[in-house]
Amino acid sequence: MEIESDDHLYDKIVEGWERTETEKGVPYYVCHKTESTSWNHPFYLKIMEELDEYRDIRYAAYRTAFKIRHIQKRLKLHHVKLKAMKEMFDCHGYPESCDTVIGCEELQELLTSVYQTADQAANVTIQQAEVFAQLLQNLVLNLFDVDRTGCLRVCSVKQVLIILTSARLADKYRSLYHELAEPSTYISSKNLTAFLQDLSQLPDLLQEGAIFGGDVTATVNSCINMADSSVGISEDQFYSWLLKEPQTLVWIPTFHRLAASETVKHESKCNICKTYPIVGFRYRCLQCFNFDMCQQCFYMGCTKKKHKLKHPIQEYCLSTTTKVDTKAFLKTLRNNISKKHRQKSRQKYLPVVAESHLFSHTAGMRREPPAPDIHETLTQQIQQLSEAEAQFKGQSSANALSQQRHLEKIIEQLKEENRRLQEKIMTMKESSDTESNVSGGSRPLSGVSPGDTPRHYKTLLSSKLANSNQPLSPIVPVQSPDPDTPHSRGPQYDSLDFLEVSPSHFTLPSLTNSRECLDEEEAMDALVNKMQLIFPSNMSYSVYSLPKCGVEQDEMLQAASTIGSAMTDFVSEAIMPHNKQSLGY
Repeated sequence: MEIESDDHLYDKIVEGWERTETEKGVPYYVCHKTESTSWNHPFYLKIMEELDEYRDIRYAAYRTAFKIRHIQKRLKLHHVKLKAMKEMFDCHGYPESCDTVIGCEELQELLTSVYQTADQAANVTIQQAEVFAQLLQNLVLNLFDVDRTGCLRVCSVKQVLIILTSARLADKYRSLYHELAEPSTYISSKNLTAFLQDLSQLPDLLQEGAIFGGDVTATVNSCINMADSSVGISEDQFYSWLLKEPQTLVWIPTFHRLAASETVKHESKCNICKTYPIVGFRYRCLQCFNFDMCQQCFYMGCTKKKHKLKHPIQEYCLSTTTKVDTKAFLKTLRNNISKKHRQKSRQKYLPVVAESHLFSHTAGMRREPPAPDIHETLTQQIQQLSEAEAQFKGQSSANALSQQRHLEKIIEQLKEENRRLQEKIMTMKESSDTESNVSGGSRPLSGVSPGDTPRHYKTLLSSKLANSNQPLSPIVPVQSPDPDTPHSRGPQYDSLDFLEVSPSHFTLPSLTNSRECLDEEEAMDALVNKMQLIFPSNMSYSVYSLPKCGVEQDEMLQAASTIGSAMTDFVSEAIMPHNKQSLGY
């Protein structure tokens, strides 16, 4: 079944899938129906599932060969010539013995150009070449880049393509030698080890690594022991070693014999299933006379009559002649007559008994990396966002409750402060009214007794005016409140709410706070000028000399009343406007 002959099946398989790439350029595939991702192309997975039909083959070498042949035909590599593939590598700057690294994007372009050189019988279009290149790239990545780093060794890719492309077995061996040989024309043990490890990845991918994978040290030693020189392995020695079909690589010649016998028809009948003619491999027992088997019966281990599985078998991949059949009959006759020449079971590379007795070939031993699950990642991110949002809401609620309690506390403090301020204002008003009444006629000036004469008033007043550069009343500087404190958030009454107030005495506000446009010196000058305006300039008590002490007491009382009224007006004018501004009147 080929892709171009079944486009409907291919479109049905890839429906709902989307090809995308990682940051390193490694392709992977997203299925929007199942919300899953995979490193493997959906049609590549279908090809690998088709390999299960060969699981019942008894012998591992044949089972592996059938699987590789199936992959070769599904990827149309049997239509790609080995020579054309090597030329494409040369055109892209990767000649023989090139041990550089290639990225996924460049590998995709290289493989596409390789498929464009396919035989005309393949009828591969440009679009189909891109599809086959993607499938082949998927296979190569599974072989040599399991961790999906996006980098592959060119020599590893070329060696696998040498095995899978179309060419004679001898030409493939020759190409492998040129890839492994150093400038000295010898193959080092290091290159041979890397070569065997790379080729062993193919049967390992097909779940046949229990027989053909693992440690390659014994195989390398078997080749080195054949070398005559300590420098390395020569070309002739390398070919001789391969023709002996070492156990690790026995599937390669088996794969070529299988490809060569696919369309071969033998003029014989299977003695077990009675199939005529036998197509493909034909097997003749060298112990039983005239006993032929088809490849299907041989692979399944079928027996009949006196035939046993331990009997020696002759394999034919091409049509036989009468001479070949006669020779096989003579071998059979000799084995039955002469015990001396009777062939015994000898340990050979072929056939290789299935490992089903010791291993389970269906159990995959190969490590597979987890594919990047985009949908699962998005789900995890959404869950993280939901958890973060819930946590943020919880914190916001807690913060809001804390702020609400803090604000309620501040409001209570402001209410209490407002209540105290109201009490202070009422106290200040009462104190101001009391002092005004006292200074209006009932309370004499400080330092003057009721019995003092006008000269004493003059002397006291002159001393007061002479020291007019000092404040008339003690001024206590008030520090401005900190705007960050809770009190600063409440109603502002300038600095009046921070005055030290008592029922009997209060301190005048600072001139700097009450009159912001004047500094302290200018405020004192204005005070002196105000005093000169309030007190009459001709108010001199010197006219009331001692000889005139007999003047009526009404004149003395009138002078005292005038002074008291002047002081009352001054106090009212200095303080009351400030109180009104602070209280918001």
